[in-house]
Amino acid sequence: MIDYDLRNDDVRVTGGDVVMVDEPQATRQRLEQKFRLWRGEWFLNINAGFPWLEDVLGQRPRPEVLRSLVYDLVVNDPGLRSLTNLTLAFEGVDRQLRITFDATLTNGVTENVDITL
Repeated sequence: MIDYDLRNDDVRVTGGDVVMVDEPQATRQRLEQKFRLWRGEWFLNINAGFPWLEDVLGQRPRPEVLRSLVYDLVVNDPGLRSLTNLTLAFEGVDRQLRITFDATLTNGVTENVDITL
């Protein structure tokens, strides 16, 4: 898959041309955007995005529930064939969630993906 190169939540333009990215960066970028979209935030599809308000924030979900929510979002991405070694690490001081996993893309390449939210 090919996607726009996003830097600081904006499309990158170089020499007047929109910069594109290919796999595996396109899949990593697409997954990060899915996590940053809160479910119900996009009026054209209120089911798109991650259920931060409904199931995570203020809910104190068990680790296996959060892991299941992350797994479901990642494994349903059209650029992935399979997913292994999914780990979640919450850094309380910085209030960041670090998601890492090994993904086999549809083109057969296996890539380590690291997303920090």
